[in-house]
Amino acid sequence: MKRSRKHREIPIGIFFLKYFLYIFVGIVLAVVMFACTFWMLLTNDVVYPAGYAEEQAKAAVEEIQKAERVTEDLIPELCQYAVFDREGHVLSGNMGAKEVLRAWNVINGREYNGGTYIGADYYLGIPRGAECCVLRYQILVQYQSAILRGYLPQPEILLLIIFLVMTLGIILLVAVRFNTVVRKKLSPLADAADMIQRQELEFEISRDSVREINTILNAMDEMRIALKESLERQWRMEQTKNEQMSALAHDLKTPLTLVRGNAELLGDTCLTEEQNEYIDGIMDSALQMQEYVGTMIEVVRSSALSPMCRRYVDVKDFLEGIRKQVDGLCAIHRINMQWDSSGLMGEIYAEPVLLARAFMNIFANAVEHTPVGGTVLFEGRQDETYFVFSVSDSGKGFTGSALRHAKEQFYMDDDSRSTAGSHYGMGLYIVDMVVKQHEGILTLENISFSSDSEGVPPVSVSGCMHGGAKVTVKIPLV
Repeated sequence: MKRSRKHREIPIGIFFLKYFLYIFVGIVLAVVMFACTFWMLLTNDVVYPAGYAEEQAKAAVEEIQKAERVTEDLIPELCQYAVFDREGHVLSGNMGAKEVLRAWNVINGREYNGGTYIGADYYLGIPRGAECCVLRYQILVQYQSAILRGYLPQPEILLLIIFLVMTLGIILLVAVRFNTVVRKKLSPLADAADMIQRQELEFEISRDSVREINTILNAMDEMRIALKESLERQWRMEQTKNEQMSALAHDLKTPLTLVRGNAELLGDTCLTEEQNEYIDGIMDSALQMQEYVGTMIEVVRSSALSPMCRRYVDVKDFLEGIRKQVDGLCAIHRINMQWDSSGLMGEIYAEPVLLARAFMNIFANAVEHTPVGGTVLFEGRQDETYFVFSVSDSGKGFTGSALRHAKEQFYMDDDSRSTAGSHYGMGLYIVDMVVKQHEGILTLENISFSSDSEGVPPVSVSGCMHGGAKVTVKIPLV
């Protein structure tokens, strides 16, 4: 069986040095290419060597001295000239005014001949009896073609520009490659951090070839393991607590049932008026304790909502099952039901039992706060992003405090709607928790008036209710 080889680790300094070497080698290759190109230009008679103009100027000295009159045909190709008399007056030539002045100063020792920069002017004085001819030239590489000399920068300047462009290109290429490699090497860190943040801890952290990155990855792996163990301990503690609370709630139901049963039996006997009052007090207290037990059961159930098995469910079939329960609920309370789900189609990705429980909490709340003969309205539609489900009623609506806090656990407002039934501030809290587990949004609002007739139900699905509350659930499309 072939074993997988372990990556050899290198210090991060060596990793960076490698890319500096890439740049260095690239620049060296550019220099070699620069030298080869220059050599090819020389050997193929494209350019003159740097000292060519000086050699031509010196070679023309004897001929110029012997000539009766200096003319342009005696002047070498890459040179300019000026003929001076003894007083420095220009007799002939093709130099500019500045060059003429400098030429006279140079041959008389008043200015320095040449310079340390590329393209510096040099002057060669040629005595001719009563006059002096001065040749101006430059010691640099020049094109042999007069056309190229007229339109292109000097070869040395042009090659230097090309070299700088190549160097910049090498640096950019290495930088892009360096960025790609660094991002790839840091991606395990980003992936591990993202997984840990989402508490998805069942994964294996891959290692890299850079020692310092591996050190960080090892630390993150240890943190992952510690967090996983901590969450597992916390989960076990929550499970134990929930089991104890559930067992306690279950155990309380039996003696409470006995207390109520015996109180009812005792009420059927011949008792005095005072004794009957005592029996009523026992019955009311036992009923209240049963409601407290129901609240405890709701708390336990809400804590156990985390495990979900979501699947694709036909949205209309899902709502049809809910509608049957809602119709029965409304019939018992003598409330009108309006239902419009014609704008829905396709499948919803949900845990149907949990989501149906959340919807029934909403409907139960709406029915309880709708007066007899009032209306509960359901509207279902979808946009480009969400399935949108709205339940509206013709009750008194939410108070300002309830709109802000009704989704909080155990929140109860005497004037609000969050005290429905035996929920004791758990109804909308549970709804909100289920909706969040489906990556959805729960919103609460009051409905504005649209008619002057009190108690009249809405005349159409799209119209506004006569006051009351509206609860909207948005579940993302998948």
